[in-house]
Amino acid sequence: MDYDLGKDNLLLTTMCRAGSVFRDPHLLCGLTLPELFTCHLINVNAKMNKATRAKEVSLALEISKPAVSKLLNTMEEKGLIVRERRGKDRKSVYLALTAKASAILEEQKATASVVTKRIFAEMGMEKAKEFLANMTLFYDCYKKVEATLWEN
Repeated sequence: MDYDLGKDNLLLTTMCRAGSVFRDPHLLCGLTLPELFTCHLINVNAKMNKATRAKEVSLALEISKPAVSKLLNTMEEKGLIVRERRGKDRKSVYLALTAKASAILEEQKATASVVTKRIFAEMGMEKAKEFLANMTLFYDCYKKVEATLWEN
């Protein structure tokens, strides 16, 4: 396939196509994408014995503190997280997943595994491996370019 990089917004078109995959309600298991990302972040940190605070969610999702506050309030209302104060520092609030959120993450992991296996079977394993390698390469190159992209 030949691409005219100047004619179409190839990057945006590709992002929209890929993004539609991550908006699939079956893959999200009833959560919004920010809720799923937040649960995942808290879960990964917990496995590393690292606490998660709202600031980390803000940085990871690249959203404002008020937006994080709204997200966390909604997640708390849905019974996905609890806010905890630990130790002597009563100002610091840490986030923990509830059993409900942990179960949803397990369901999402299983669903994503089935979907990934079926997609890779459709693509063929050679193309799937090539795709993953190219996505890693694309990301690494973007991070290098990003550092100087907006200097001017």
